[in-house]
Amino acid sequence: MAGTGNDFIVFDNRSKIFTGRETVFFSQICRRRVSVGGDGILLVEKGKSTPVRMRYFNSDGKETAMCGNGARCAALFAREKGMVTETRFTLEAEDGMHGVEVKDREVTLEMVRPTDLQVKLGILREKEFLEGGFINTGVPHYVLFVQDVHKVDVENLGRLYRNHPVFPQGANVDFVQILEDNRIYVRTYERGVEGETLSCGTGSVASALITAERKEYKSPVTVLTRGGELTVRFDAGWKTVTLTGRVEITFEGVLP
Repeated sequence: MAGTGNDFIVFDNRSKIFTGRETVFFSQICRRRVSVGGDGILLVEKGKSTPVRMRYFNSDGKETAMCGNGARCAALFAREKGMVTETRFTLEAEDGMHGVEVKDREVTLEMVRPTDLQVKLGILREKEFLEGGFINTGVPHYVLFVQDVHKVDVENLGRLYRNHPVFPQGANVDFVQILEDNRIYVRTYERGVEGETLSCGTGSVASALITAERKEYKSPVTVLTRGGELTVRFDAGWKTVTLTGRVEITFEGVLP
C-alpha cells in the first residue's frame, strides 16, 4: 500500500502470525530490488479496546510509535478486509488512539496532540536556511525552512541533523519551502528508513504546524510532497489536528 508515495508492506495480523520481534525478516523484505521493498511494515490486527490496531516498523525492522501515512493505509486496509464496516472508527497505535474517516480512497487521520515544541535550538549551521524548530507529532521532527527544496541535499543534511547530539532518540528532518496560498512543499529524511521518503505524514503535520507558528499560516495548510498532496487541519491550541490524503492498494501477493 502507499499513502502519497510512502509505501508499506501490510500484513493482516489478526491471527498473530507475527509477534513484532521479527526484526531481521522485516528489514530483509523491505529491501528494494531484491525483495518486496517498502518504507516500512504495517501489522494490522484487533486492538485491545478498538476494532483495529496498527503496529508500525521502519525498514530497519524496528518498531516505532507512529506513522501518519501508515495509519491512513491501515485504516483503508481494515475497511477492505471487513474488520470494520463504518466509515468512521477508532484506530489504536503505539502513541495512542486515533479517529479515522475513510471516504473511498481518501483517508483522514486524527493525530495525537503535538508536544515538545521548541523554536530555538540553535544547532543550524547552514546560513542559507532558517531554523523552524522541533516538535513531536507522534515521532520527533526537526523542521528547516529553505529557499528551494529541490536543491537541498536531503540525504546528507538529513543524516547530519537526524543524528545530532541534541536529539538523543534521533529525529526526522523536514526541509520546507514556503509557497503561496497557504501551501508548503516538504521533503523529509526519515530515521529508521535512513533516507528520504516520497512523503511523510507526521512530517507533513510537523511542517504545517511549525509553519503556522513561525509564518502565521492558517488552517488548512496544503502540503506538497514528491509523492502527492496532503492537507493538515488544526484548531487553536492544536487540540485537534488531522491529516488527509489519498491511499492506494498497489498489489496483493503471497510470500513463499
